[in-house]
Formats: sequence, structure tokens, C-alpha cells
Amino acid sequence: MKSPALRFAVAALLLSGLPSTAAANTYWYMGLGMGLGWIQFYPADFSPSPCPATCTDTRQEFDAGFKGFIGYQINRTWAFEASVTTVGKFHYKRNNGTVTQDAIYKVKGGGFSFVPTIPFTRNFSLFGRLGGFSSQTRLTIDNENFVAGASSPGVQSNRFSPLTGFGAQYFFDEESGIRVEFENFGKVGSACSASSPTCTGRANAKMISASLVFPF
Repeated sequence: MKSPALRFAVAALLLSGLPSTAAANTYWYMGLGMGLGWIQFYPADFSPSPCPATCTDTRQEFDAGFKGFIGYQINRTWAFEASVTTVGKFHYKRNNGTVTQDAIYKVKGGGFSFVPTIPFTRNFSLFGRLGGFSSQTRLTIDNENFVAGASSPGVQSNRFSPLTGFGAQYFFDEESGIRVEFENFGKVGSACSASSPTCTGRANAKMISASLVFPF
């Protein structure tokens, strides 16, 4: 089992039979968070534009990310969550020596996941994440085809991918807590080729975030 999330799931399943020390094991909660989103572009999808041998590429693959979520703690070791996430706005720039073409790449979406949890104390626990993410990727290009001032109308694509992750959380009292986590949203966007010129290009999307959690 190479995935940390799978290891958390197995450990949580083994621990699910242990008696709980928490006063309340079942509750609803919500959370808001922000962090660092980053993607890994597929360069082949962003390089078909006419460009001389002197063309240079630069990428901005990091941006501020935001998320909101609502969840239900099923028992001490399992929860279910639904979330909305803005991974960020990214750039793939190509310069032909005169004009810089800027591909602006925005990623957001919604996810659902089971959250296996390993409680270590009444307040502190580690958790994993196993689910799916429905992404919406939008691409617009400034100075399209290296024509200064030209802009594309924008292309959008939707994609469903596995959602995995892991993290840690600490509840200060029965009212609020803080969570730090890593999430892998998988592949987003659509492939570009000669036969499919209307595309956004592909990327792998991830995020590290910190969130406040409020049980209710």
C-alpha cells in the first residue's frame, strides 16, 4: 500500500473497534481554509503555438488556494465530507523574443470523500482522505499566437479524478479546531492535439492548506 491515505484507512478500520474516550463521537462540522495550490503542467499541451527556436517558456505553478467543506463524523474513526476548492490561477508563458503569450489557467471544483481518522488523544488525530474531485478548468490566452493585444475567448473543461490526501487536526475544545492537510486532486483539464485544438491543456493539481473546523 504505497498511498498514505490507504494506510490511514486500514489503520482506522483496525482501530474502529476500540472504545472511544471522546464525549461526542457523532456530529456535523464545517470548515474554511486557505493554503498553497500548485500544479504541474503538461508542457506538450502548451507548446503547439508557432514559435521560433529562440522561444523561452516560463511557468507560474503556485498560487493561493481556498476551500470550504461540510462533514459528518460517523464515528470516532470515520467521517464523510463534501467540499468546494479553488486551487488557484496559474500561468504558462512563452516569449518569442518580442511578445509574451500568457496562458492563464484557473482550476476549481467540488469533491467528496471518506475521511479515515486515527485518534491519538481526545483532541489530536491524524486522518486520510479517499474520494473523488470534479474539476472545472478554464484557459484564456493573452497575446494569443504572439499577436500583441489579442485574447482568446476562453475554453473550459470538466474532469473527474480521484481525490486523496492526509493531514492532522487538533480540537482546542468541543467548539472549534484547526486542521493542516495535503490534498492531491489528480489530473485536471483536457488534452491538446492536432485533432482536438479546443482544449485547456492538462495538469496535475495539489494543495497544502490550513483550515478552521467548527462542529455543530
